[in-house]
Amino acid sequence: MVHAAPRGTLPDAAWDELARRLDGTLIRPEDGGYPEWGHPQNLRYDARRPAGVVVCHTARDVRTAILWARRTGIHLVARSGGHSYGGYSATRGLLLDLGQLNEVRPDREAGTVTVEAGARNSGIYTALQQHDRALSAGRCPTVGISGLTLGGGFGFSSRALGLTADALERTTVVTAAGNSLVCDEKQHPDLFWASRGGGGGNFGVSTEFTFRTTPVDRVAVYQLDWEWQDAPAAFAAVQALVLRAPNAFSCRMGGGSAGRTPARIAAQRSVSALGQFFGTADDLRDLLAPVLSAARPQRVLIEDRTFWQAKDFLSHSVPSDRYAVSSAYLDHPLPERGVATFMDAVDAWPGSSNPDGAGIALFAWGGAIADVGPRETAFVHRTARFLLAAETTWARQDDAALVAANLRWLQELSRALAVYGNGQAYQNFIDPALRDWRRAYYGANYPRLAEVKRRYDPENFFHFAQSITG
Repeated sequence: MVHAAPRGTLPDAAWDELARRLDGTLIRPEDGGYPEWGHPQNLRYDARRPAGVVVCHTARDVRTAILWARRTGIHLVARSGGHSYGGYSATRGLLLDLGQLNEVRPDREAGTVTVEAGARNSGIYTALQQHDRALSAGRCPTVGISGLTLGGGFGFSSRALGLTADALERTTVVTAAGNSLVCDEKQHPDLFWASRGGGGGNFGVSTEFTFRTTPVDRVAVYQLDWEWQDAPAAFAAVQALVLRAPNAFSCRMGGGSAGRTPARIAAQRSVSALGQFFGTADDLRDLLAPVLSAARPQRVLIEDRTFWQAKDFLSHSVPSDRYAVSSAYLDHPLPERGVATFMDAVDAWPGSSNPDGAGIALFAWGGAIADVGPRETAFVHRTARFLLAAETTWARQDDAALVAANLRWLQELSRALAVYGNGQAYQNFIDPALRDWRRAYYGANYPRLAEVKRRYDPENFFHFAQSITG
């Protein structure tokens, strides 16, 4: 097994050697650009600063950095968008930043798009819009394609088009041995299988992805907002609709509180549902009619949009500053007592200075996601009907006692809601507090993932607290 060298134990000569070998740039703590490149997206882990950052300019830089880190024994972590909820794209060793490898090459004739590992959702959508073809991807513009795909990847098109990983046709992976492997159904099919839902940071560093795309035109969007006291009726009506809705319909149902401090106690609580429909606004209005009559919203928006206008309307960034998230898959709707549990928890939230606040989100699952078997890819969560995420946020100025209270609040809410789940959790909402994570993230696919790990990374060079081991 490879053991990482402690930070600061490598001589300057070793770092100078790495810098000379790179096409890109090596940034050390004493360099001017370090504050920009060294901090993680989730500032909860801001103390975990790297001893050096390799800003990759070419795929060759990935191989150079891996071989150097392996020889010196320093811990290496790759970062695409840096949105690891558990802070696993941060390290005190060597950070391999792929953000400059962001080229997006659509092939209209083949109906595919080839994407470098550091491309973000925003850049991919911009390139595809010129061809009116789409890829099922997330709603956050700054999320990187690597982590999104390797962990599955879902968004408002997934019930119609499947997961991001389901559209993957080929990927190139640099292994711990420095080999650059093209993986698809025929070449290294086991590693290709693991790359569709097996999680990032486990088997190597992907440098390129090729996806199948789908023609898109016009869609309809909706947003419904309710008073807080109407949450039980709203959740019941929306979930009932999801169970019978066509694949063309997507939904995110959410409820929570905006940030508040002891000086600003008044709760700013809200309940809403929004989503996209591959059809017309008139047909969407008919589909939503039972919801509108069962739980009358205070605000209703149902409109026709182009696919690209809908993408902008639904766009939303992950929390800012500091946050923690837990998740659970549900085979059945969250019952009224579960809704009451989360409402009571929101009322009891200790508050924070972060305006993103705290609450839950319930995503409609199923549709095209369920058309792929749980063993066909590494992504095992195919039969669930909903994905539930609970979240809390805080800010730098909040004291340690308030931070601890927020984390206890999330753990207690997660335990209370877990009784409604099927024991599985979403690996892209990775949660350091989750104990039985192997079963929760990968289920029956974990033994096969462990076999892939033994084959391609037998020394466990790529590792973190919740990484797959052989």
